[in-house]
Amino acid sequence: MISNRNQLLELLEQQAIEEQHIDQALLVSGVRPRPHNWLSFISQLLAWCGGLALLFAVVFFIAYNWQQMGKFAKFALVEVIIIVSILAYYRLAKRGKNAANHDEVQSSLSKISLLIAAVCFGVLLALFGQTYQTGADPWQLFFNWALLITLWVMLARLNALWMIWIGLLNIAMILYYINFSAVGLFFSAELNALWSLFAFNSLMLIVWERASQHYVWLAARWAPRILAVVCGVCITWLMVWLIVDSSYFYRRNTPLSYQDWLPIVVWPVWCALMYATYRRVKADLFMLAGTLLSVNVIVISFLTTHLLDNLHELGFLLLSMTTIGMATGSAVWLRRVNKEWQP
Repeated sequence: MISNRNQLLELLEQQAIEEQHIDQALLVSGVRPRPHNWLSFISQLLAWCGGLALLFAVVFFIAYNWQQMGKFAKFALVEVIIIVSILAYYRLAKRGKNAANHDEVQSSLSKISLLIAAVCFGVLLALFGQTYQTGADPWQLFFNWALLITLWVMLARLNALWMIWIGLLNIAMILYYINFSAVGLFFSAELNALWSLFAFNSLMLIVWERASQHYVWLAARWAPRILAVVCGVCITWLMVWLIVDSSYFYRRNTPLSYQDWLPIVVWPVWCALMYATYRRVKADLFMLAGTLLSVNVIVISFLTTHLLDNLHELGFLLLSMTTIGMATGSAVWLRRVNKEWQP
């Protein structure tokens, strides 16, 4: 949580570094990049942009020339790119292992090659289904895509490819419950999809955080934060849904089922676990801010549903004051926590 930049700022505020040595301290701490760091960054940036440009070019080329190209030409183009990408990954990965010093650019190029192959494999599956009209459900395309590239995902050791794999499974679950709304623990497709997404992404978040303690390449924080955002959106939406439904059923004197009350148990447990994990175990201000946002949304939703009907204009005033007060209190508490984590 404490970066080199923050440590250097603390030392400068305490006047522990003499003025003539500030430039040297910036270079030694890595706050000011050296020329070779800039070169490596630009090389990797251009490599990623080139790989993504090639990937999008293939997809758009096939889509634009769909009527003019024969089916064998379409298959040949995608298959050649997959084969070339796999061969490029093999050569670049082998060259990186034999190199005396670990070359970040070579490593990035090999991972980009496998990423292109994995995405083009999905294009190949979609092309096959569209050409021969297999009649398969859309969710099967994404599920089979994720299943067939699992080995490549494990070999690449690339956060972006892992997130694509998780994203494919999320899309497969959503499409599955759209087509089979009656299958699941709940009566509606929306509830089944939301609970499935929440459970799956929560499991992925736990596995990712545990694995990041043993594998350095999983240390990037953007991936678990995306998973936490998906989990937070799902459970918060379920709570808002319950608040609105409970008000509707209360006015009709209709009791809610036990399935409707499930978020009341799960949401507080999720908030408590998020607080305990990212306040005490692994300091992460983004996760705490997301949890606070969920709490604010639930409280405001509850007040909006049950307060405005009774207090009318006064309810709007109280709601505005509550929103401002909760937002201010959340910001003050987050700043205080951030200060506690600083040296």
